[in-house]
Amino acid sequence: MRLISTIRLHLLHAKIAQQQVAVWTNEGKIWRGRIEKVEELFVQLRQDANLLIHVPISVIEEVRHN
Repeated sequence: MRLISTIRLHLLHAKIAQQQVAVWTNEGKIWRGRIEKVEELFVQLRQDANLLIHVPISVIEEVRHN
């Protein structure tokens, strides 16, 4: 498992670059979208259907830039 600070760095980089991302959680769930906000404990992802999702950074295993 990666450190939360490392994951947060990947998320911030993707937000600055305005990239679409895919986020894998430690439960095997995949969320895709554009990062709206990176908070202390959560990241907000905006999906294509204009749905805003809050994912706890502590459960994120991997961030991939699309």
